[in-house]
Amino acid sequence: MTTSTLLPNHLVVVCGHGIWQGGPAHGYDESEWLIESYKAGETPTFIEHIKAGIQALVDDERALVAFSGGPTRKETPLSEARSYANLAAANDYFGLLPLSTASTPPPQSHELSPIPLHHRILVEEQALDSYYNILFSLIVFWRRVGTWPAHLTIVSHAFKRSRLVDDHCGPGAIEFLPLDQRVSFIGINPPNLPAEFGGPSVASGTAVSEDKNKAMQGAHDVISHWAVDPHGVGDLLAGKRRARNPWNCSQKLFVSNEERQRSGLLARQVGGDMEAIAENSPRPWNKDVQS
Repeated sequence: MTTSTLLPNHLVVVCGHGIWQGGPAHGYDESEWLIESYKAGETPTFIEHIKAGIQALVDDERALVAFSGGPTRKETPLSEARSYANLAAANDYFGLLPLSTASTPPPQSHELSPIPLHHRILVEEQALDSYYNILFSLIVFWRRVGTWPAHLTIVSHAFKRSRLVDDHCGPGAIEFLPLDQRVSFIGINPPNLPAEFGGPSVASGTAVSEDKNKAMQGAHDVISHWAVDPHGVGDLLAGKRRARNPWNCSQKLFVSNEERQRSGLLARQVGGDMEAIAENSPRPWNKDVQS
């Protein structure tokens, strides 16, 4: 696991927002990325998210970092998560992670990772929205470690803090409790946001594109959808996930009934092709939490 004799107990989730396809600029040239038009100019922010996740990993020897996000583009089967992990490896983890020693596990090889990944990296490749960035990452951590994390750190855009922490992790949803003691957030906003989302004021003269304004309005509106549908099981939010799944990536929480039973988490079917937390399910990550 880690260089410590203690099991990891801290999950750092870095939410994906684009796909780095590889290239000689190691992600610092936007032409190497697959992104929506309204995200133009944001790829340096994605790299800062990756670096922040690695730094959080370095700061806690009992942490694992999960890059999270499925294969959302029809142009490539490469997932957002694996592309982020590949970028971190291509940049030698920005000089932040120490070199492995003979006593540490070997790096992880994968056909879509040209450089084997550091053993403290998790790659969560199913999530198609922010709620499932967290839920699937919890499951990936449990699958690796055998226990649920006591602490959770989420890395994303600063303007998404309320949705990710209060809505997704709070009561009535994933319920990672007590929220204020166990969940931390690292927020780094992209440039050129509208002023109401933390961008430059109108007086600064910095223009915000029509695409960006429209996308940010959508980000604002979706908060109300999550408020009434906290697990994203309704037609609107589940439909958004289906539209982001060109490779038919599995949206089941577990790979087998045996794994599902061992997890202690009860699941329900959503439209036959997805699973969500059952309303009456105990949250195993809140049971007998120890630091």
